[in-house]
Amino acid sequence: MSEREKPPISYKPRRRLRSWTLALILSLVLIAGWAAFLAMAPAPDILSPPTAATPAPVAAAPAPGNQMRLLAWRNAIDADVLSGFASDTGIKVIVDGYDTPEQLLALADGGDITQDVVLVSGIGLKALVDRDLLRPFDSSDLVNARNVDPALTARASVYDAGNAHALPLLWGTVGLGYDAAKIAERLGTDAALDSWAALFDPANAAKLKDCGIQVIDSPTAAFPVALTYLKLPADSPKVEDTDAAARLWEGIKSSVKTFSTNDVVDNLAAGQVCMALATSGDVYQARAKARAAGLASDIRYVLPKEGTVVQYTLLGVPRVAANTANGVRFVDYLLRPEVAARLTNARGFANTVQGAALYIKPEIKSDAGLMPDLAAAQATDEVAPAPTTTALRNRFWQLINTPATAPAEPAAPAAK
Repeated sequence: MSEREKPPISYKPRRRLRSWTLALILSLVLIAGWAAFLAMAPAPDILSPPTAATPAPVAAAPAPGNQMRLLAWRNAIDADVLSGFASDTGIKVIVDGYDTPEQLLALADGGDITQDVVLVSGIGLKALVDRDLLRPFDSSDLVNARNVDPALTARASVYDAGNAHALPLLWGTVGLGYDAAKIAERLGTDAALDSWAALFDPANAAKLKDCGIQVIDSPTAAFPVALTYLKLPADSPKVEDTDAAARLWEGIKSSVKTFSTNDVVDNLAAGQVCMALATSGDVYQARAKARAAGLASDIRYVLPKEGTVVQYTLLGVPRVAANTANGVRFVDYLLRPEVAARLTNARGFANTVQGAALYIKPEIKSDAGLMPDLAAAQATDEVAPAPTTTALRNRFWQLINTPATAPAEPAAPAAK
């Protein structure tokens, strides 16, 4: 009997749940599931204080008096600044680089931070202070500490009460870098690029897919800006807020070309992407690199009107080091106005040193994106949420930034 000829089956139709009701129930189940997981899951090591099992730092081996070691973000300090310090003091700087906060904290938990100076983010600083790995600053050691802007020092105290162990040197924001011509071709010349909607609106993102969107691979930056766009607290501990931010990213995931941090400068400069969630310094360096290569691209940087996140780079001196005195001299050297300006001119990040503006390139000083009024920009200092919230954000981010696996092609039929 064919399907048409089958007699109808008598049944009483069930009442269907409305789509929004079903979605609400599923969201509540998801949130409840994550809450249960977080209640049982151990706090991640990235933000928690060291346990009793953490090995104590071992004193560094004696080093030559004309040397010092710096632990810093890779490529954070230009070679000419290091050579300038060597010329000025006769002290050679040996740089130990790290790429991620996780690498820094692995060194900390292993008792392996024996350098004379560390250059860290605010979140990294807090972790080192919690582990009692930094030496308190003595104001008499640092003549140039008086040059640091008190307002920025006060903001940075969120990581280190009273700025007892470190001083801020550089700061930057998270925003949107873009190629103006390519964006105008796809979104129109009157497109509003002063909002996070330029990225988070799925329709906008889809139009930019062909020219490439890049997102720095950092949940520390990605979740706060998404929450800011949603008009939620950047450090919200609520599971439902984290879920909402994750859904925002999921909505544009298919339009993102790459989630990557290390090559964002090169990709934006070379036109491999036309929009990037990046730091102010990244975009400045991309623009400078494009110009040096003779490219005609018009790379710009914008701080969305909804608000943004401020990231700091701070200087600290480890408790256990071979040449503490040399380390202190190096910190004092970086806080000179002309030296801090060289750092800004090279990388595009603003600095905290008063008087440095005299030596900063006019194109940087006049760029409101690179050197904004933090109050007017509604800039929130980068802070680490509770360990359980961090764990949830990291897990969601792993799902978001993992490329979709292409379906396997069917196997060819075996030859007969």
